[in-house]
Amino acid sequence: MVLLNLCWILIVINTLTIGGGFVMLPMLQKEFVEQRHWLSNQEFLDAIAIGQLTPGPLTVMNAVIGYKVSGLVGAIAAMVSSYLPCIIIVTIVAKYYYDYKESIIVQSGFKGIKPAVIGLLAAVSISLGNTALVDPLTLGIAVISFAVIAFTKTDPSFVIVGAGLIGAILL
Repeated sequence: MVLLNLCWILIVINTLTIGGGFVMLPMLQKEFVEQRHWLSNQEFLDAIAIGQLTPGPLTVMNAVIGYKVSGLVGAIAAMVSSYLPCIIIVTIVAKYYYDYKESIIVQSGFKGIKPAVIGLLAAVSISLGNTALVDPLTLGIAVISFAVIAFTKTDPSFVIVGAGLIGAILL
């Protein structure tokens, strides 16, 4: 039953997520950490970090969560449940996009979605930040990581690995 719940949650969230994969983070955190308690906040953060080091970061993150919940079968089911809605939606949207891309309703809809996406990302950042930023050292790592990513052309993967190494050495 847990495996079916996992798949259903991922299918619904992936179907309803507009604005990129990171928009699903608040919904995933609410479902897996706050409501179902399948993961701790730290385990959720770890899954995000593992995903960021790989191609298809959010799918890998979902696979890590699936593995934690139901082992290898859970990981495979989580990956399928993550991709299936996207494949269906992209196929449908691609068929009709050029017919409706100039529509004022479609353009207005996208303009309204952008601020909501920013709000969702801010909410999950604050929530996860409360778990991850526990002392001046972790706050310093976060600020430096943000600055390097925001103001240089450094690949975020290097920043994540570097921050992990610094944390392992100093913490």
